[in-house]
Amino acid sequence: MADREIVMISSTVRDLPQHREEVKEACLQQQMFPEMIEHLPSSATDAIRISLEKVDRADIYLGIFGHHYGYIPEGYNISITEMEYNRAVERRISRIIFIMHEEHAITIREVDFENRDKLKALKKRLRVENIVNFFRSPVDLRGMVINSLAHFRYKRDEVKLQDADRLRQFIVEHGEMSELLKLGLKMIGPNDLPDPGPARGGEE
Repeated sequence: MADREIVMISSTVRDLPQHREEVKEACLQQQMFPEMIEHLPSSATDAIRISLEKVDRADIYLGIFGHHYGYIPEGYNISITEMEYNRAVERRISRIIFIMHEEHAITIREVDFENRDKLKALKKRLRVENIVNFFRSPVDLRGMVINSLAHFRYKRDEVKLQDADRLRQFIVEHGEMSELLKLGLKMIGPNDLPDPGPARGGEE
C-alpha cells in the first residue's frame, strides 16, 4: 500500500452514509486507499486522537459537507470534522472539498439547526481557502470525486516525469555518475538512458 495514495474522507457520518460509500468506491476505482471513520469511540479524547491520526497518515484530505456541522466534544468549541480540516491545513496536504448543492434533496432531520452558524462560517472559510465543488446527489458526488482524483494523479505523474527528465539530463551531462544512480533513475522514470561511456577522472 506504500505506492497508493491515502485519501482521508472527512464528513459527518449519520447524514451522509450513501455519499461516503460512493466516495469510497471512487477512491478504490482510482487505485487510492480510502481512510475513513464509521463509528467514533465513546471517549471524546480517543475520537479526536484517532481522527487526527488518520489525517496525519493521509496524502489527500477529501472533505464532504452537507447540512450537519458534526460532533463537538465536551470542552471544545469546534467539531471533530472541523478539527480534521484544520489538521489538513496545518500539514499542507492536498485538499479536495465538496459541498452539498442547494438543489440536493434533503429531509428535515438532515439539517443541523443548532449549529447552523458554525457550519455557515466553516463553509464560508472552505470557499475562501479552496476550490470547491458542489454536488447534487451521491452519484453526482462520485463522478466529481473520480474526476478530482484522476486530475490529482495526472499532476502527480507529471511532476514525477519532470523530475525523472531532469535527472536523466543531469546524468547525460555528467558521465562520471555511478551506475547505481542510473539504476535508481530507471526505477522511477524513463528507461532510454544513453550509456555515458567510461568514467572520467580515473584510470583508463
